[in-house]
Amino acid sequence: MVLFVMFDMPTNTKRDIKKYTKFRKKLLELGFIMFQYSIYIRFCKSLVIAQKYEKKIELSAPLGGSIRVIKVTEAQYKNILTIENYREKPEKKVQKQTQTILIF
Repeated sequence: MVLFVMFDMPTNTKRDIKKYTKFRKKLLELGFIMFQYSIYIRFCKSLVIAQKYEKKIELSAPLGGSIRVIKVTEAQYKNILTIENYREKPEKKVQKQTQTILIF
């Protein structure tokens, strides 16, 4: 089971940023990893364990934001389609190591 936590929180004031940071740190303490900005995931061995983490998230959710929690099976997770379209082309990997010598 894979647990996704997606959230949008205001970050207009210092107080808002503190709430955001505290919630994000709590997710990391609970063993979540960042999947994308404001999307964190955690692998759980069973539905029961996933539900326990849902409860923990609910208890630590700050006011003034929107949080969504989704449970998917590992089979569904493996079928994620990833499309990476960058405006700038990613750097090409150097296939052969080269050396440049500058003589002054």
